Amino acid sequence: MLSALRSLAMITGECMEDESVLIEPRKIPGDPTIDHPIILVLFEPYIEILRKALQLKKSALKHLRFPSMTYLTSKVEGKKISVFGTPLGAPQAVIVLERLIAMGARKIVAFGCCGSLQPDLRIGHLVIPVEALSEEGTSRHYPLPQEIEAKGDRKIILLCEEKCQEKNFKSATGKVWTTDALFRETRGKAKRYSEIGLLAVEMEMSALFTVAAYRKIHLGGVMVVSDELATLKWKTGFLNPFFWSASKKAGKMVIEVCHCL
Repeated sequence: MLSALRSLAMITGECMEDESVLIEPRKIPGDPTIDHPIILVLFEPYIEILRKALQLKKSALKHLRFPSMTYLTSKVEGKKISVFGTPLGAPQAVIVLERLIAMGARKIVAFGCCGSLQPDLRIGHLVIPVEALSEEGTSRHYPLPQEIEAKGDRKIILLCEEKCQEKNFKSATGKVWTTDALFRETRGKAKRYSEIGLLAVEMEMSALFTVAAYRKIHLGGVMVVSDELATLKWKTGFLNPFFWSASKKAGKMVIEVCHCL
C-alpha cells in the first residue's frame, strides 16, 4: 500500500507543470527609461495625430526593433509624456506592454478606435472601456487571483470622463468586446452583445487590462468610434472627415489625461 502511494505521488509530481517562464520581459540596451505616463497607440495613424498635437518634427520619431515600435517623448508644461505604437491585436499588444513595463512604464493610456455596437454611439463618439469580454487567446496565459479583476484603472477612467464632459464629447463608459478575429465579427454575436449592453468591439483591451492587473500597473483607455455595427450592417467611418477631426480632438484630450497622471 505504501509503495502504491509513493508511486502515485511520483506520477502526480511528474504531471504538475513548472509554471516558471523561460523568457522574462526585460530592458535591453538601447531601450529608453520610462518613469512617466505614456500613451499606447493602437491605431497607426494616431501616432501622426499625436506628433502634430505635441508640435514635434518627424525627426522626433524613434524606433525600437523588438517588438517593432515607433515612439517619441515630449514635455507638456514641464512634464514628460511618451507615445508608443502601434500593436495590432491582443498578442502583439501584450508583447509591447510587457516590454514597456520592463522599461519602467507604470501609468498607461491606450488610445485606439472601435466598432460601435449601440445605435446611439456614432462615428466620432468616444468609448471609455471599463472592462472587456475576452474572445482573444492571450489573457488566459496571465492567471489572476480570484479577488483581482481585469479592469481599467479607476483614476484614468474618471479623468477621461471628466475631460469628455469638459470638452463636450459625446461618450459612453462601460464594457467592450475584444476579439482576435476581425473578419469573424458575426451578425449573431454583434446582435447578442449589443443586447446585453456591450458598447463596442475592438482587438486589445481585455488582454491589456489582464496584463495590467497581473503586473500591478495603472492602465485605462479611450477609443474613437470608427465604424458602426449596431444595425448589423457595416458602416465605416474611415473615409468620414468627422471621424478624423474627432480623432484629432481626442488625441489632444488623451495628452491632457496623461499630463494629469
